[in-house]
Amino acid sequence: MPSTNKTPHLQLNSWLGTDIPKRADFVADNSIIDNAVYSHTSNTAAHLSASEKARVSEPFTVSVILGNGAQNASVNVGFEPTLAIMYKLDSPLTAYNGTYTNVNAAVATTKGISGGISISGTNVLVNQDSSPSGGVKYNLNEENVRYILIAFK
Repeated sequence: MPSTNKTPHLQLNSWLGTDIPKRADFVADNSIIDNAVYSHTSNTAAHLSASEKARVSEPFTVSVILGNGAQNASVNVGFEPTLAIMYKLDSPLTAYNGTYTNVNAAVATTKGISGGISISGTNVLVNQDSSPSGGVKYNLNEENVRYILIAFK
């Protein structure tokens, strides 16, 4: 027989000493618990997905990159970044040499770029210009020069 009393939230059996529990009562309680837990854990509005958890717990990565002098370089960051910032270590963000501006830093987002850098899948692509164009030379992969790359999920 079901219990005389029920728990306040899930209405599970809360037997008195004089109640006589039956197997069907336990089966019914287990079903109520199973449905409540499933309903809660499958609620995507209340819980983060695995990719959302990763974004919250590790929202970005910082890497030191050694330039190799190639005109185009690709750095795989292991996830699809929404924002990437790269800059030449120990250098100004831009430097005018009297003829043109060396651009030593760049920003890329999934919505647009500053120039000299872009995002493609899990890769951040950077440019090292051999000569200036329009008064600007992108200097983001100079040989044997260290760069900092910050990539955000």
